Amino acid sequence: MVAQALHYPAGKSYSLRCYCIMPNHVHLVVELPEGAPSLAKTLQLLKGYSSRLANQLLGRSGSFWQAESYDHVVRVGELERIIHYVLENPVKAGLVDDWEKWPYSYLAQ
Repeated sequence: MVAQALHYPAGKSYSLRCYCIMPNHVHLVVELPEGAPSLAKTLQLLKGYSSRLANQLLGRSGSFWQAESYDHVVRVGELERIIHYVLENPVKAGLVDDWEKWPYSYLAQ
């Protein structure tokens, strides 16, 4: 469900570069097109949409995501390192021995 929510606005609100959905958090790398809403607004909309889906699926209501998020602008030359960090997260956590075995990761081709 979270993966579906991440892909839903991709190509419209942002270009989805990669993500990794972990048991208690999500890593996401996006590129905002010229004239797009701010990253804060984009995340607010994405969290709202995915919260509604998750709460419907779980038969509950209320907050699903924590209010805060850690985000930053990727500087020139950092993109590959950051994508590698995101994708290697389940390996680092000991969940798999190769990131490609983690079914909740995505890398745009």
